[in-house]
Amino acid sequence: MPIVASIPDRLKFLLLDNRSARCYFLQRDTYKNLCLEAAFGIWLWPDYTRPAVKRFGYVFDPIFLLSCALYALNRWLIKPHTHIAFFHNWFNDILLIPCALPPLLLAHRWLKLRNHDRPPTAGEVVSHVIGWSILFEVIGPKIMPTTGDPWDAVAYACGGAAAYLGWQLCYSAADDHRANFDPLAPHYGWMEDLLAGQKLRRCRAAFLQSIPPPRHALIVGQGHGGFVAELLKAHPNARCTCVDSSLRMLEAARARLRQGGVEESRANFIHADALEWTPPTGEYDLIVTHFFLDCFRPDQLERLLPKLSAAAAPKACWLLSDFREPEEGLARWRARAVMEIMYVFFRWATTLPASQLTPPDALLANCGFTLGQRQTFDWGMLHSDLWLRQAPA
Repeated sequence: MPIVASIPDRLKFLLLDNRSARCYFLQRDTYKNLCLEAAFGIWLWPDYTRPAVKRFGYVFDPIFLLSCALYALNRWLIKPHTHIAFFHNWFNDILLIPCALPPLLLAHRWLKLRNHDRPPTAGEVVSHVIGWSILFEVIGPKIMPTTGDPWDAVAYACGGAAAYLGWQLCYSAADDHRANFDPLAPHYGWMEDLLAGQKLRRCRAAFLQSIPPPRHALIVGQGHGGFVAELLKAHPNARCTCVDSSLRMLEAARARLRQGGVEESRANFIHADALEWTPPTGEYDLIVTHFFLDCFRPDQLERLLPKLSAAAAPKACWLLSDFREPEEGLARWRARAVMEIMYVFFRWATTLPASQLTPPDALLANCGFTLGQRQTFDWGMLHSDLWLRQAPA
């Protein structure tokens, strides 16, 4: 049998008439390209409600980002300069599931159609392979000037299977409740300066000069150490204990003290998870949790805040800075957008346990603290609080 006769009819057509082939490619690919570009271009804000073994990165997932890059490379650089059938017919089809599924699952999460943040399950991959196959290869040819092809469905399935295995490997191991800020520690300072300027620093320092001079302060989740140096400079007789789960953040804080000319012996740095560390009872007349409590789920805050409040002296102050959602208007929607993007990023970068902001006011009140003063910044999206504990009668 001649070789050409053994080739499927569509491939004979491609080999015998390149000009017709190019028209065929353009006709059959147009609506698929538009659908796929719309699918992986979706950017919706999720409303997470429960933890996962390891949180899926959604639009920050490395397999998604790599697949989108390969899709763009083929769409605009490879296909216009080649007649190779694989790149015209099946390469982008293989990328369909890894490109389209993560943003669609993000939309499902926001719409509460998905109740977890684990990587895509086998059922989700299979159902979307079947759904896209029916849409593109059965329904599409009936309403669009295109040609259905069962081999495209095979390509969707192969790409979906490869992506599923990749996601299982990428997200196979994780911690259920601990965030890891070590990878961000070298970059946290310039990231804060670039994205927030001096706004967070002003929040941290809002009540620094108005509190009674502390004897012994407890700073939990102190980050890269900017506030530690400011506190010890503002109150020369104070000493502090700094607790952080990131060893590299503690190292950065020590370096800040040295650079600022502050005696390092005035600060005791403890590398520990705040949820597991037990502070001494009644030891501290100042508690500081700047941009820290937003890292925890509600159930974790219910464990953490009573523990920290037990470490406070009878007339202790509690300095707290964090994000907040304004009551209404454009400021409210702006804050929601910023915080949702932040949570998506930090959950991907650090496996942050929290997925949304939990105001701690009620828990602090239950622990015997009252709100003395509050200042808001940046359209009401940031706030700095001074909470006071009254001595027992």
